[in-house]
Amino acid sequence: MNQKLIAIFLAVIMLMSILPLFFSGTSQQSSTDTDINYDDAPGFDIIPGAHVNHKFDSIADGLDMTPKGVTSAQYLDVSKIAGTPLQAWAANAIQPDSVYNAKLTKTFFVDYSDDVSWMELHTISPEVVAFSYWMSPTPYNGYQLLIRENGIYNAIGTPLIFGPQDKVEDTIDVLSGSAEKSDEFDHILSYADMDSEFQRVTTNTVFASQYYLDFKRLDNGDYSRTIVYLDVVNSTLDKMFQFEANSTERGVAYDITTDGNITKVVVTGNFYTIIGEPVE
Repeated sequence: MNQKLIAIFLAVIMLMSILPLFFSGTSQQSSTDTDINYDDAPGFDIIPGAHVNHKFDSIADGLDMTPKGVTSAQYLDVSKIAGTPLQAWAANAIQPDSVYNAKLTKTFFVDYSDDVSWMELHTISPEVVAFSYWMSPTPYNGYQLLIRENGIYNAIGTPLIFGPQDKVEDTIDVLSGSAEKSDEFDHILSYADMDSEFQRVTTNTVFASQYYLDFKRLDNGDYSRTIVYLDVVNSTLDKMFQFEANSTERGVAYDITTDGNITKVVVTGNFYTIIGEPVE
């Protein structure tokens, strides 16, 4: 996985675990609570103003809310991978439940071309405001933003927007139609199925202009790993065909297709086997 992306995830997670939360507003939940009574926690409707309401079932849905300038994005259906090998493999890329004092069910992370900006989208269950925040003194474009620790902002809704103030506001601009959405990966994503529980797309490669990666659990308990390459280099393509030639000996199956500058490689088998198959 992209080391920079994971590093940013870990930095955010560390901040969430070591810095105290401060509260203003009407929720009575304390940041020191360990047993949250959801019956006593207010719902999202306690926050005034507009709320996010957008389809959020894939990486494409996340990018539909995201401003231009994206270099990497990642989507995880956290509830779908619970108790599976994929959960342990992707653990460092998932915010802890303590961020909201509720179960994180889906998450999306995006990294921008300026190398320092990021934004996340989350869904939680139940949809309650059981976390600590300051109420922003000035709404933005109809949304009452919540200020979290270390200057991180939240916009309430489905999904929740989470990140630095400028990126939360930029995302609201996309939702309101005053800014264009990210379209950097539209072409490559048109070759991918949008029903996988883990999806990632990036330009940070040396073996293709872009590549898309996903993992999906199959009905028989095996997994598929799909990679879609845009402008893959010849050495990587040659390697894929070499590994396809003796794939049955390793207990995996390859399906390689090409369409112009797109190459799609689907590998199926045991999870711990397919994650060892090369990507470049």
